Formats: sequence, structure tokens, C-alpha cells
Amino acid sequence: MHVTLILWSIFAAWRWGDWRHWKQYHTTMLFMALSSAMYDVLVNDGSFYLWRYVGNPYFSEEMASLLYTTVAFPATALIFLSNFPDEKWKQVCRIGKYVAIYVILEIVGLYFGTISHAHSWNIWWSTLFDLVMFSILRLHHTRPLLAYVLSVGIAAYLMLHFQVSLWDSE
Repeated sequence: MHVTLILWSIFAAWRWGDWRHWKQYHTTMLFMALSSAMYDVLVNDGSFYLWRYVGNPYFSEEMASLLYTTVAFPATALIFLSNFPDEKWKQVCRIGKYVAIYVILEIVGLYFGTISHAHSWNIWWSTLFDLVMFSILRLHHTRPLLAYVLSVGIAAYLMLHFQVSLWDSE
């Protein structure tokens, strides 16, 4: 499933991304990748995680995470921000569409065992997280400093709520 999603991300970015103006979206693409990398560093230490990609003999968990961070997530940001609508109700619909896509993909991943949850994380937390994430991505595109401040606050709340230690648990 991981390989399929990475390849689909490349195709989708090529097909629906606004490559003429990619520089306008570049910092938000990097912001999404940095956020994923921060999760990998702070939360996914092997023995403590909230959610993670499950590897297999041909495609490791680390490789899946690396490819999502460097390919799929920047591609998502590019497509999401490309032709973002001006009307508020259309903006809400666009965010809802991307949340739905991410939640459906996660449910499929859970079903096939390519994603796992732990420490009270569940699909409802993922749904809320995706809603906040796509809202913050749009905010980052228009008001990056505010997005960084809110992201630090949200990350701190999640780390406290889920009792994430800043020290290895091994």
C-alpha cells in the first residue's frame, strides 16, 4: 500500500499540482514535511508512538515514513493549495474533501495492517488532527508565523495529552 500511495502522490502532483507557481507553495510544502519529520523525531521512538506505518520484508517502516515525508506530504500540500477557492464555503468543502481522503486512506491502512495506532490514538483523533492540519496548512500559506505559533501550541497540547516523553522510553 505504501508504494502505491507514494506513486499515486507523484502522479497526482504532476496532474493536479500548480507547477507553474510551485514557488508560491514551496514553504508550505516544506512546513508539512518538517512537521512530519518532527513527529518522527519526537514521538516515533520504536517503543512509544501514537500511530506509525507498518513495514514489511520489502519496505521498512522507516522507508515508508521517509517517502511520505519527502514525497507524499509535499505533493499533498501542493495539490491542496493549488487553485484554493476564495469563497469561504468552498474553502470549508476543500478542507473537508482532503480530510475525508486522508481518513479513508487511514482506515484502509488500518484494515490492511499498513498503519497502526497505540496509546489511545484512534481514527477520531486522526480525523480531528487532519482537520486541524489542513486548516493550518492553508493558514501557513497566508500567515506563516501564526501557523508556526499555533502548531507549537497544538503539538505541546498533544504531547501533554498523550503523555509523550521527550526522553527515549528504552
